[in-house]
Amino acid sequence: MLIPKAKPKPANWKVVLTTPILLLALLFPGFSAANADEISTDVPRTSEDVPRTSLYDIENAKSLQVVVNKKRPLNPIDYLPRGKVRIGNVWVAKPAADAYSLLKEAVSKQKLGTLCINSGYRSFASQKAIHATKVAVLGKTAGEKLAARPGYSEHQTGLAIDISTTALGCRIGPFGASRASGWIAKNAWQYGFIVRYPSNAKTKITGYVWEPWHLRYVGIELATEMQAKGITTLEEYFALPAAPKY
Repeated sequence: MLIPKAKPKPANWKVVLTTPILLLALLFPGFSAANADEISTDVPRTSEDVPRTSLYDIENAKSLQVVVNKKRPLNPIDYLPRGKVRIGNVWVAKPAADAYSLLKEAVSKQKLGTLCINSGYRSFASQKAIHATKVAVLGKTAGEKLAARPGYSEHQTGLAIDISTTALGCRIGPFGASRASGWIAKNAWQYGFIVRYPSNAKTKITGYVWEPWHLRYVGIELATEMQAKGITTLEEYFALPAAPKY
């Protein structure tokens, strides 16, 4: 006659669970049963458990959130973005071009003028010529506060645009004093842009003087987070070293 195996009773399980706890108590005097109650292997993780910065790729030259500054050259240094769109006489990466179209429409609806792009994508060779010209005219220190070295420019990603209005002849110099500039500084984030070099007070972090015309497309999600946290530079948001010089 087969005798069925007795199913363990709740009391049996207490013995099974108590044994490893006792062993832990012997090995680690500070451990107690109260500690065991806090151990859980099935607690679900949420996005709040993971730093937001880890969700963005700031290293890949192809990334919308790549961080380029005087300490962080593009990799490869002669990077060439694909899928650019022509706007007037300049080329812009498609995500930035699409966002600019919406921004331009919004500025017009606000009756702040008609936006235009003074400069968009620049190749490694083009940036080399621009850098050389600025340095020749202003000297190395002053010149490099306005123009990046080739391979270190956001314009090479196709995600940066220098904007102005048609009323200003699309010149960037006077743009900071315009009503359009003030509105964009407050609202560009809604379209995925940030004013990349927001003030002279941030020059010691970004390495560049205030450029109200220089917009950088980073995507609506990141731009919104930066706005909500009151963080104005990518270096500060991603806790990167300041990049005042090469």
